[in-house]
Amino acid sequence: MNWTHEQAVELARKVEAICPAYGCHVALTGGTLYKDGLRKDCDLLFYRIRQVEVIDGEGLWDALGAIGLFKTKGFGWCFKAYYQGKPVDCFFPEAYDGADKNGDYPEKTEEPVVGFRDELDARST
Repeated sequence: MNWTHEQAVELARKVEAICPAYGCHVALTGGTLYKDGLRKDCDLLFYRIRQVEVIDGEGLWDALGAIGLFKTKGFGWCFKAYYQGKPVDCFFPEAYDGADKNGDYPEKTEEPVVGFRDELDARST
């Protein structure tokens, strides 16, 4: 199933109604914003409210699930999700990206997603 611009804007509005309670806002980006016609996915960028120290990722995903946006997998700052059977890419640019102190990345796996609080704790080690 493909996305229209109108469907993507509608989802972004629903998500934004939830986000501030968890320390962030959302921005629509990617093809549904910049290109004409149907797109294969919807791209949402989540950014921290600057007065908040950290986004409550676990609470946010629970709340997004209540409107039907479900995370399926993720790695670092990119998470794959679905809404009404259609793919959504969710980007969290401030999240720990998985690189070690040398800038090297571990081998990519299909392991369950770690919560954002855990990722931020890992950043400080």
